Amino acid sequence: MAASPADEAFARLKEPGRVLVVDDESANRQLLWDLLETNGYVVEEAANGVDGLAAASLSKPDVILLDVMMPNLDGFAVCRRLKADPATAAVPVLIVTSLSTRQERLEGIRAGASDFVTKPIDSADLLLRVRNALRGKKLYDEMEAQYVRLRELELLRDSLVHMLVHDVRSPLGAFSAYLHLLSMDAARANAEEMLPMIIQLKTLARRMSDMVDTVLDVSRIESGRMPIEAREIEFQTLVEGALGALGPVAVERVQVAAPAAPLRVSVDREVIERVLINLIGNALKFSEDSVPVVVLLEEEAQGIRVAVRDTGPGIPADQLDIIFEKFRQARSLGRNHGTGLGLTFCRMAVEAHGGEIGVTSRVGQGTTFWFRLPSAVQRQLAQGVAS
Repeated sequence: MAASPADEAFARLKEPGRVLVVDDESANRQLLWDLLETNGYVVEEAANGVDGLAAASLSKPDVILLDVMMPNLDGFAVCRRLKADPATAAVPVLIVTSLSTRQERLEGIRAGASDFVTKPIDSADLLLRVRNALRGKKLYDEMEAQYVRLRELELLRDSLVHMLVHDVRSPLGAFSAYLHLLSMDAARANAEEMLPMIIQLKTLARRMSDMVDTVLDVSRIESGRMPIEAREIEFQTLVEGALGALGPVAVERVQVAAPAAPLRVSVDREVIERVLINLIGNALKFSEDSVPVVVLLEEEAQGIRVAVRDTGPGIPADQLDIIFEKFRQARSLGRNHGTGLGLTFCRMAVEAHGGEIGVTSRVGQGTTFWFRLPSAVQRQLAQGVAS
């Protein structure tokens, strides 16, 4: 089986240090080559600045020993180019020079040099500086390898979740179908005592189905496999659709404040409607039954702003930064706020439309989730610029 990028990165950490020597004097290159190779380093060389840049890009050295006084492209210019290139920016550069004035050293530091080695070469001094530079580079490479490994593990986790969710959908669909048949039989048999339980089971099945859809949609958005099919629409109709999906309780308890004129936006109706269902459903869950939830629609210069305000227990300030993160749940007075993915879906869906989302809250006074969406014209302009 082929090694993963992380496995390859960790394997490179065990390899001997690779040192690139860039000097236009062949005698100097030979001296440094012999000294470094004798001490276990893998050495490559380049006879001028241009060849040095090419060699650094191809061989990916751990340390570069760079002479200053070279024709056409001196060491300072080479160092600046190395540091400007993301592929070589992290490689420590040791300037090898006979220059010793303060101004020349400052020039080397400005160019991005990590250290200096003075001529004539002192073997012990050179090896010590190369060793220290190599140690720093290996630490950097180890952090990079750890990051790659974490990304691989996250992708694996997402793949497993995606697979499990797909496996759950079939029995869940059968579960819902049988409940439907039972409810029909119970109605025909006038088994009134069965109907409340069946209705509750159907509600739970629908909630499970919504959670499954959310997991799949988050995965699809992250992988770029869920295109946004935007069409111009009056936003008020999306709010009405969300309230209808949430049921009679939502219709009774939610107050919608909106301008008299229609607010037109260019969005994927199903996606944004689900954002509203998530936010309004959370607000209903955390508010007292006797207190209304307010949905405020406002027109702005660049689009619209939607706010969903509840009067629940509120969310502590130290939890607000994580509330939209994947698989994270903010806690409000001992209760979880959201499912762990619903708010993540909301953030990703709004951002996929070119909007932004946020939350404000005060413990004991309630929470307001808000998001902005660009107008239909603004969205078309943004798409024109992007293309």
